[in-house]
Amino acid sequence: MKSKRILVLLSAYNGEKYISAQIESILYQKTEHQVDLLIRDDGSNDDTLNILQEYETKYPDRIKVVEGENIGYNKSFFWLIQEANGYDYYSLSDQDDVWLDNKLDIAVKYLEQEDSKIPLLYASTSYLVHDDLIPFGTTQKKKREITFYNTIIQNFLPGHEQVMNQVLLDELKKPINYAKIYVYDSWITNVAMVKGKIIFNNDSFVYYRQHQNNEVGFGEGKIGWFKERVKRIRNNDNKKYAMQINEFYNIYKASLDREYLTELECFIRSCDGLFSRIKFVCTTKLYRQTRIQSFLFKALYLLKGYHLENED
Repeated sequence: MKSKRILVLLSAYNGEKYISAQIESILYQKTEHQVDLLIRDDGSNDDTLNILQEYETKYPDRIKVVEGENIGYNKSFFWLIQEANGYDYYSLSDQDDVWLDNKLDIAVKYLEQEDSKIPLLYASTSYLVHDDLIPFGTTQKKKREITFYNTIIQNFLPGHEQVMNQVLLDELKKPINYAKIYVYDSWITNVAMVKGKIIFNNDSFVYYRQHQNNEVGFGEGKIGWFKERVKRIRNNDNKKYAMQINEFYNIYKASLDREYLTELECFIRSCDGLFSRIKFVCTTKLYRQTRIQSFLFKALYLLKGYHLENED
C-alpha cells in the first residue's frame, strides 16, 4: 500500500492530566503512513496550552498548535475541520484517551478498500476504561444493520473513533448553525450516511476514559448505563438531539431519499399531539441497535421527550 498522509484533529480544554498520554499514543503509531496533528486549545485555564506548545516545539514538523478562545467542543472541532486540508485522511481525537498503536493503520486498510471518490467514514468500537486503563466494557457494537433510520436517532460512532477521507471533510465544511448541533460526531455520521458510506469495525483500538469530565459518557454496567441515560433526560439532551435532527432535515432534505424524507417529516410533525405521537411510534422505521434502546426511544417520544417548544 502506498504511504498515506493522515492528519489528527484534536480539540483540547483543561486536559493537563491526560493529554500527554494521548499525544504520545498518536505520535508513536506503528504505521508507515505519515501522521501529523492539528491541535486547537479551546481557551484552557490550566497548564494544557503550555504542554501542547512544548510538544509543538519538540515536533515542529508534525504538530501545529492553535490557541483559541473558549467556544465549546462542537464549534472547536468544526473549526479544526474548516482549517484542515491537504491530507488523505483525517482522524478525530479526544484529549484524554490512549490509542492502541495500530488504530490508524487498521482504519486506513479499511478505507483503502472503498471508493475514494465518495465521502467515507470509518469507525470502530473502543474499550471503556478508568485511569487504570483496564477495560470494563466497550462502546456500542454493531448488532443490527447501520442505516439512516438508525444513525439519525443514535450516536454510536463517537468522534474519537472516526476517520474520514478528504471528500467527506469537504462536505463538512458547508455552513451550518452550530448552535443547533447537539454533538458534532453525530452530525458527521449522518452526513456520511446520506452523502457517502460508513464502514464500521466491531474491534476496539482506543482506551476511552470514563470520568466525570466526559461530555458524553457510557456508564459502567447496566446500572451505570441506566444512570447515564437518566442524566441525559434530565439535561434535556433528547430535545437538543431533536433540534439537531430538525437542522439536518432543513439542510439535507434535498439529498434524502423519499422514504427517509417522509420519516423525518413524521418525526418532526408528530411531536405536538398525543394521538400523532402514538401513531408515529407504532409505524416508525426508526430504530436503535438493541430492542431496549429502541423501546426507550419510543417511550421518550410518547412523553414529548423530543418536543421542541421553539421550533416551527
